[in-house]
Amino acid sequence: MKKILTLGTLALAATMTFAEEAPSISPVDQCKLALDNAKASLPANAYSAKLTIAEGYGALNALETVYKDDNESKLIPTLSENCAKYAEIAKVQGETQAVRNHIAENWEKRNATNRTIEAIQEQIGTARSGKVSDLEAEKQAIKAQKDKLEASKNEAMDKLNALQSQMIQVTKDARGIILSMSDILFDVGKATLKTDLMTSLAKIAGILSVYQQFDVSIEGNTDNTGSEEFNMTLSQQRAENVMNFLVEQGIAANRLSAKGLGMTMPIADNDTKEGRQKNRRVDLIITDRTQKVK
Repeated sequence: MKKILTLGTLALAATMTFAEEAPSISPVDQCKLALDNAKASLPANAYSAKLTIAEGYGALNALETVYKDDNESKLIPTLSENCAKYAEIAKVQGETQAVRNHIAENWEKRNATNRTIEAIQEQIGTARSGKVSDLEAEKQAIKAQKDKLEASKNEAMDKLNALQSQMIQVTKDARGIILSMSDILFDVGKATLKTDLMTSLAKIAGILSVYQQFDVSIEGNTDNTGSEEFNMTLSQQRAENVMNFLVEQGIAANRLSAKGLGMTMPIADNDTKEGRQKNRRVDLIITDRTQKVK
């Protein structure tokens, strides 16, 4: 029992010695440390907190003055408590301002995002408007071009109709405008062009040179008099001679084609004199190539 008491006494003595050796922090240092820590964590725009810190340092100065005069003064606890309150208030004010800053930053990001979205929507709207305007302009241009072509076609039709005579019949069907030339414009059984035919063809060439959208298919036709071979050859020669004359008048060859049909495409009864006369003809089928493009 005596040995146990001795060990206990030694432990208590060691504890007391350690307590005596541990450094103590004065109320002034505690106050200053609290204020310094609170100040270090303040946001730059925490103006209320900075004002509170300034007041806290004022309380620290008062505490330090009293402590130097009498470190056991009864005012020290009250002054220490006041200093601690300033530090705590400043800390809360700083944290509150930090929260406000975070909220403001989020709002700014949100507003920036909204502004970006609005700018993009405006760009899309402008682009759509521009496309609509461009499309409308394109439609108007296409319509104007179609109107122009239609007017040109009507003018050409009027001029071709003016060629209507006993020798030239002007009609229109699904193939286009058809100029049917009587065989009286050719010598009998020959493909040589007579003067009247050349005069009419020269007028047609003049019209074609102005209205460049027209192509011409030239078809030679005969009645059933004579052999099939002879009539086929004659009709081909007549069609080719008409085409060659038009080329000589300045019409591009790629706008023209010639084909002899012989007696295969009658438009009247070959059993009558009148019918055979109608079947002996050269047809110029005038087509508008712009109408072929869909």
